[in-house]
Amino acid sequence: MTEAQQALLLATKNRAITRCWLSHTSYGQVAAATAGLLWPIGTVIAGPWGIIAMGGFAGAILIGSVVSASREAEAIELQTSQGSFAKLGDYLTQDDVLELKRKAISAGVMEEKKMRPEMGQAQKPTSGNGISNTSVGDGAKLPRAVARLDEAAPHLFMVGRTREGKSETLKHLIGTEQRVWYVTSKATDKVPEYWQGFRVGGPQLGAQMSWLLDQWEASFLNHLEGQDQQREWFVIDEAVGILQSLKTKGFKTVAERLRGFIVELLTAGAAVNAFGGILSQTGNAGPLGVDEDLLKNFSIVGCGKRKKAQMVKAFCKLTDLRLTGEQEAEVLALSGYWQLWENNGPCLSQVPLSELALKDVVECPFEVEDLSVPQPEVKPPKLSVEERILEYLSKQSAGKTARDICRACTRSSDDPRPNVAQVKDMLALMISEGQVRREIDGFTDRYRATGTP
Repeated sequence: MTEAQQALLLATKNRAITRCWLSHTSYGQVAAATAGLLWPIGTVIAGPWGIIAMGGFAGAILIGSVVSASREAEAIELQTSQGSFAKLGDYLTQDDVLELKRKAISAGVMEEKKMRPEMGQAQKPTSGNGISNTSVGDGAKLPRAVARLDEAAPHLFMVGRTREGKSETLKHLIGTEQRVWYVTSKATDKVPEYWQGFRVGGPQLGAQMSWLLDQWEASFLNHLEGQDQQREWFVIDEAVGILQSLKTKGFKTVAERLRGFIVELLTAGAAVNAFGGILSQTGNAGPLGVDEDLLKNFSIVGCGKRKKAQMVKAFCKLTDLRLTGEQEAEVLALSGYWQLWENNGPCLSQVPLSELALKDVVECPFEVEDLSVPQPEVKPPKLSVEERILEYLSKQSAGKTARDICRACTRSSDDPRPNVAQVKDMLALMISEGQVRREIDGFTDRYRATGTP
């Protein structure tokens, strides 16, 4: 065995032992690989290496026993010294295999050959802005390129919590579009000076959205009938919140009209140069009435900032993409704001600050209602789940578990009703904002309102 082969064998053995310890002593997952995959290095390296059939990689191993990890590591060491490599296949991931192959090529142990696309190497794609995704196929790093819209998915769904960079990302993605209708419930929002930006809310919400939908439906009809062939965008900030407010305040007919417009726009709009933009704080598209098939018409962009994991989960849910533990840690360690988007897989972005001239949004016009027509009963807005949680915890003399909180603070009328995992996400956000604190009682997490004894 040559010196290069010995070095590569040592690196392979050490990588397998590291994976072994991680899988037995932490919650880290070992990625599953295709059964029967032949390790490329094994077909080239002679002598003790032979051909290593990777077989079925162990996936999501969670034993939690230091003793077991030690025994497994000793078995890897012993079998490798005896020229057997079967144990390595239990712990090496496909990403490990690709990295070790690159080391073998670099050391001259094997020749570089073009791999099958499904094995993760092929050519390195570049984004539309020319930035090379040099990390594609490397499980430890996400490829990086500034986010852009996908021509095959021309509408935009952007998900991110308040103050996590959605507005800045929106200006980057469509800020140069000349014809944009933008509606928001926030009076502090600003838009490019050539956009039509409106604020809605309060007791006139139903009338405002009715007026706006009159404009939108008429404009969209011009596209459908071929009278307008110029690009036009219809963007709704906090679309789920506006829909929920319409229903809560008794304007269910207007809510259904808005939902119908969204679905029609996503179904037929792109073909006639009419595009939809949805900004949301949640990865749940159910309240919008958007079918899973229609989600394929969206370019999905997740926005977040340092140490906030909620949007990673929301992005993965909307796209069916997955990040490794190393990749998620890489995202959460970034300073400032970041975006996740689809670019032949998950891609990491940090958009530059916009230099567009901006203006304030204006209060949305509305037509005076005919007083002879019975008006919908305006009910006081119900508390959000987060507000209910804070109110509930402030009245408790002892910390409560997430399950207790979920049972006490969620309602069957919530659309959709949050589960325990989603309540935990809300609590994590409330902890970061200083509203709630967490206490550990043995193996149980309990939560209390900040300021309570």
